[in-house]
Amino acid sequence: MSIDFVHIIQRHKHIIGILYALFTSSILIGTLIPGSSLSEYEVFSYDKLMHLLAFMAWTLGTGICWRAYNDQRAPLKLLVVAPILFGIAIEVLQGILPTNRSPEWMDVVFDAIGTILGLLVYLLLLRIKDKKEGQNFEH
Repeated sequence: MSIDFVHIIQRHKHIIGILYALFTSSILIGTLIPGSSLSEYEVFSYDKLMHLLAFMAWTLGTGICWRAYNDQRAPLKLLVVAPILFGIAIEVLQGILPTNRSPEWMDVVFDAIGTILGLLVYLLLLRIKDKKEGQNFEH
């Protein structure tokens, strides 16, 4: 017996959409709340790790949410461009909002690394799904 994950995702698309919106909101809140005492100049810190993990999960979530509402897989360009633009937008907001936070280009770098890792996980899951279904991997 095989589990049809696409059918399950599409059947529960409203729940997935709500979870995606909540996760997106939590990224915004987490990155826009007033600054902490973490050093801005550390190349790899808890903050950078959180950027990487959040954008890895958000990229994967974007692909899943897209599939919940569409009959086709998420375009790969979307899974790269949307998260990177989201990360840049966060840094711009940090620069203009009175949150005592300052924009950092290294945050965008770690957002991009997380995006690429999320994309790789997404592609791996598609490959596994396609192999189980006996289809050729196309994308």
